[in-house]
Amino acid sequence: MPRYFGLDLHKRYVHGCEWQVDAQKGRHFRFPNSEAGWATFVEQLRADDEIALEVTGNAFNVHDLLSSYAGKVLLANPLELKRLGAGRHTDRVDAERLAKMLALGMVPAVWVPPREVRDVRCLLQYRDRLVRNRRRYLTQAKSVFQRHGLPIPRKVDPRQWLNREALSQLPQAERVILLNTLRQLEAVDADLQAVEAEIARQVAGQPGVQLLLTITGVGLITAATVWAYLGDPSRFRTAKQVTRYAGLDASVLQSGEQDHRGRISRNGSKLLRTALVEAAHSVARHDQGPLGAFYHRKQRQIGRHKAIVALARKLLIVAWRMLLTGQPYRAAKPQLVAQKQRRLREAAQAVVDWDAVAEALWPDILEEPHRRRRVA
Repeated sequence: MPRYFGLDLHKRYVHGCEWQVDAQKGRHFRFPNSEAGWATFVEQLRADDEIALEVTGNAFNVHDLLSSYAGKVLLANPLELKRLGAGRHTDRVDAERLAKMLALGMVPAVWVPPREVRDVRCLLQYRDRLVRNRRRYLTQAKSVFQRHGLPIPRKVDPRQWLNREALSQLPQAERVILLNTLRQLEAVDADLQAVEAEIARQVAGQPGVQLLLTITGVGLITAATVWAYLGDPSRFRTAKQVTRYAGLDASVLQSGEQDHRGRISRNGSKLLRTALVEAAHSVARHDQGPLGAFYHRKQRQIGRHKAIVALARKLLIVAWRMLLTGQPYRAAKPQLVAQKQRRLREAAQAVVDWDAVAEALWPDILEEPHRRRRVA
């Protein structure tokens, strides 16, 4: 008979509960969230055991570890668990609820992506943080010019406005802020280029990414984002499920005679929605196929801003169907597709030698750490 375990992961410890079906009660236990603690726990597992845990920062890694010892490991959707909860939120309650739901076959499980998909997701999330840092440095540099009567247009790089004469007129404190900001901006630009090259290397051999690049206005980052976050397209049965997964479905407030359809729900990955909306702007400008025609029709009906969101939703559905059927975009421009594929290959070949970077950093990382602690 299988045993049912619910695990509640924390930074320093893991609280677990084994739901005993015969006695209809839980047996609670706790072990350290460390390599030794997990080794002790997995030694007690059997091949027919079932385990459920909530999705957290390292849940996928724990899933990989436990899958080698237990018969079934499920990752529970935290939003669905919150809706099913009774208001109490303790380690014992959370772990016991997971174990009991697992025994009843009611765990709202999420799809566990393969390792290569997870790696691309991590790189895309890190790239997004770099882009936000770059935007912050640009704003800081522009604010220096703004304070001294030199307003810069929104889409202009402040480095194009910098010259020796303008720099010499600034107070010393402002010069330090500006030059330090621009130095960090240069470093972020280099990091962005290196991370995008690594993303290109990771997805260059993926047929799904090559397929998505046939859509006019969709580049490497958008194609990689859609491919990584949709994952296996067959796990969605309908287009509504796809749009709901990305948070591009309309929010609904329905009770009795009241039935209100509002803005998009914004559930799911913000990074995926952002990539789709940015791609929708490009598709609206350049595509002359069905997606472009759809945008112009919606623009006349509901206005530009709502039409962009509608186009992002339509773009997601088209991308899902392309991944599902393996058919390229029917209004693709062969010359433009060949150009994007060439850029992808060039970016993949320009990847940084990360082994050399590690060798360069290694002495600084491991050089007498106890001395660094004393200095701190």
